[in-house]
Amino acid sequence: MKTCFIVNTSLEKGLPIYLKSVGSNEYQEHIIRKNGHPDYHYLHTLEGSGYLIVDGQKYLVDENTAFFLYPGIAHEYFAATSKWSTIWLTFNGPASETILKTMGIRPFEIFKLTNKKYLEGMLEAISNKASVYNYIVSIECSQLIYSFILHMFLNLQNKIEKNFENNYLKLLPVLQYIEENYKKAISLDEISSIVNLSPQHLCTVFKKTFQTTPYEYLIRVRIQKAKELLMRQSSIQIKEVCYEVGFKNPSYFCYMFKKLEGITPLQFKRLFG
Repeated sequence: MKTCFIVNTSLEKGLPIYLKSVGSNEYQEHIIRKNGHPDYHYLHTLEGSGYLIVDGQKYLVDENTAFFLYPGIAHEYFAATSKWSTIWLTFNGPASETILKTMGIRPFEIFKLTNKKYLEGMLEAISNKASVYNYIVSIECSQLIYSFILHMFLNLQNKIEKNFENNYLKLLPVLQYIEENYKKAISLDEISSIVNLSPQHLCTVFKKTFQTTPYEYLIRVRIQKAKELLMRQSSIQIKEVCYEVGFKNPSYFCYMFKKLEGITPLQFKRLFG
């Protein structure tokens, strides 16, 4: 399978989920990530076996085992046999965490596979598309990754509501619109018209699908953008960040930032700026 590492454009980063890399490694090398991976990371064994260490615990990753990690989870993995072949996928996007948490997916999962060949076929399909990557292909990959997540976690959950996928695809234009227009004042009427739903029906479907309201989702996107600004521009003022990401009131911005992140914007800036 062809290995692909994607350099995403700002347009592609507007997708709810976007591909970062996909590939296989015939001889998996020893990997140590003290600060974790920057993206959501899936890996399973093709041949042989390896060990994964997370939070001081050692896990065997054999031919029927996969692991999944959120960004920032410190980990290490290495071969347990003379040859350890692996296959992996990494992705990111503003809706990733919401979707995973809605499914009950924890920051670290290690699990047995019951549909290994099917998942490998999906990863092959993503790799084939990624080899001729463009914006249209990035949308197709986004949909494939979402389907991959659903099938991957059939291994973890007894059932996943079938209408979750349908609702996600229905709401995809809303998520994209919020990502592209988060700096502006966005009304419920405005976004409901995008998908031809009444505001009340949109809220019902959105809440059922993502366990949050459209407004709460918008706030989360703005806070995420604020974090990116604070990390990228060390000299930027908190008030500037507030207005840049769409908040009108610095006090409310600071209140929501601390509510969602557990620290103030200034504390975050000192830690990561």
